[in-house]
Amino acid sequence: MIKPKTIIITSGILVLIGIAITAYQSQITSENLENQQETLSAGTQMTITKGMDLNNNQKAVYVIQVTDLRNDDNIKAIVIDPNGNAIITKSITKSPIQEIFKISTSGNYTLQIENQGQREIQILGIIGYYPQGIELADISGFIVLMAGLAGLAVGMMYLIKNRVKPKS
Repeated sequence: MIKPKTIIITSGILVLIGIAITAYQSQITSENLENQQETLSAGTQMTITKGMDLNNNQKAVYVIQVTDLRNDDNIKAIVIDPNGNAIITKSITKSPIQEIFKISTSGNYTLQIENQGQREIQILGIIGYYPQGIELADISGFIVLMAGLAGLAVGMMYLIKNRVKPKS
């Protein structure tokens, strides 16, 4: 028969491994992205630049999140390639928004966000490499963490069920 302590120790190790995988996934993601958060007054803009190498990854991503986005807000996003060409121009009508684009040449890519509306808004902008294989790390970290937590629950139930009652 498997001892409850063995289940608890094994499950605890699985929880730690799940946390480590999740932390690694988060670090890899943040290393490949540039982000900036600003409050933009009416008629102002912000720019975020990230150097990207075509040989490193051919996919990039930009993300925009607007706090309290309203229907009458007028926000425009432009992604500019290293040659100064606007490769994406988009009006932001929902938040958050995330879009993948292709890296055509190596160099600095810029995300330019313009507040063309009438009120001050809080914006988070992100641009960088689209993480490759991150879905696998995300799913595996979650599965290992859940297995560990389930094992801890089972181990605790066995421990409580099989505890020795003191003699009177």
